[in-house]
Amino acid sequence: MPQKNAVKFQQNLAWLMIEVMFGRAHYGIARGLGRSDRRAIKAFGTAPRFFDLTLGAHADSAQLALARIFDRTSAVSIHTLLSSALKEAGTFKHGTSMEVRKAVERAKASIATLEPGVTAIRTRRNETIAHLDARPFIDPNGYVQEGLVSYRQIEGLFDQIGAILNTLSLLYRGASSPLELEGAKDYEQVLDHLADTTEN
Repeated sequence: MPQKNAVKFQQNLAWLMIEVMFGRAHYGIARGLGRSDRRAIKAFGTAPRFFDLTLGAHADSAQLALARIFDRTSAVSIHTLLSSALKEAGTFKHGTSMEVRKAVERAKASIATLEPGVTAIRTRRNETIAHLDARPFIDPNGYVQEGLVSYRQIEGLFDQIGAILNTLSLLYRGASSPLELEGAKDYEQVLDHLADTTEN
């Protein structure tokens, strides 16, 4: 029997697509603010503390987006999306119930391979980003080891979740989305402007 306040598949899908779009934007900005080329260094030198804090804030926001996407206790997550897809498989207008079930099975297999990165993100969220746990103080090496995640892993998490969302979107509404936030790279114009002013 479905939960009384269960979020519908369409709502779940739409919100997760937004999470991926904004999470990717935060990730891209964090990577961009980590540049080490000559012009970037000149730009960062105009307000080093501001750029350090901004980089950290965007990196944290990208990880929080992933933590929400993979949260097993939330009303909206990749896990509830897959459950609702199975429950509502008969409502998909561009795929059969069998095709939906197979897509969900492939998605679950894909998600299982992401568990090391997800575990690291969950550790960082629960122990330093969203909450402050005792372990980073008592056992900093253990925290660093369990919370170690690379930029490549973060990018891979967004890419694979994006692929899952678009696979289900094609079956449900016959269309996919690029999942890229328009204008997310406009910070590069600011960096170019700052670099130009330091050279004049």
